[in-house]
Amino acid sequence: MEHHKPIALWAVPRSISTAFERVFVERDDFEVFHEPFSASYYYSEERRSDRYKDEPPRPEYNYGRVLEEILRPREKRVFVKDMAYHVRGFMDEEFVSHFQNTFIVREPKYVISSLRKMWPDFTPEETGYEQAYRLFKLVERTGESPVVVDAMSFSEDPEGILAAYCERVGVPFDPGALSWRPSEVPEWERWEEWHEKAQNSTGIEPVERRDPELPAGLRAVYEHCLPYYYQLAANVIRSAA
Repeated sequence: MEHHKPIALWAVPRSISTAFERVFVERDDFEVFHEPFSASYYYSEERRSDRYKDEPPRPEYNYGRVLEEILRPREKRVFVKDMAYHVRGFMDEEFVSHFQNTFIVREPKYVISSLRKMWPDFTPEETGYEQAYRLFKLVERTGESPVVVDAMSFSEDPEGILAAYCERVGVPFDPGALSWRPSEVPEWERWEEWHEKAQNSTGIEPVERRDPELPAGLRAVYEHCLPYYYQLAANVIRSAA
C-alpha cells in the first residue's frame, strides 16, 4: 500500500527542489502537484500569512479541499512538492500518513541569501526549517523512515542521488528523466518568477559551493535555522553510484 501513496517532497525554499520535481514532471508514470498547499497558506479562507492580504480569500484553496484533490483516485501515481511550513497547523500524524514522505534540505546560508533576493521581507517561518523538522519528527512517529536529500549533493551527482532516492521510495529509476527540453511547466504558473531558471534548463546543473555573506541582521535567523538543518541533514541518503 505504501507504494501507492502520493510521494511528498517537503522542501525548504531555494533548495533546488523545483529541479528535483522537474525530473518527475518528465516521467510518464507520475502526476505532479507543485506546492498545492502554498495556495492554502497564502490565499485560502484559512490562510496563515497576510503576505497577499489584498487578494480575496478563496475557499477552493482551503486545506481539506486541496488534500482531497491530491488524494482523489487517478491512473498515475502522484508526486507532490511543497514546503512544510505551508501545512503548519494542518500537519498531524493522520496528515502525514496519507503520503510517502521525503525531504530536501540545503545549508541555511544559501537558502537565506537567495530567499532575501526574492522576498526581502521574508518571515522566519518562510525559511522553512523549523516546520520541516517538525514534520520530519511527525513522520518518524508514524514508524516511517523518511528519505532526506541534500540539495547540493543532488546538483553535483543527480544520477547517483536520484537512483538512491528511487530505490528508497520504491519506484523505477529513469535516467532519461534527468534531461529535457526547455519549456514552461503549467503547474509552476502561480510562482513562475521563482522558477524561470528551472524552466529554461535542460537538466540538473552543479551548484557552486560558495559561502554567501549574510548581513548582520540575518545572523539570528541563520542561527535559528541551523540546528533544525543539522538534525535533518544527519539523515541524508548517499549516492547509489
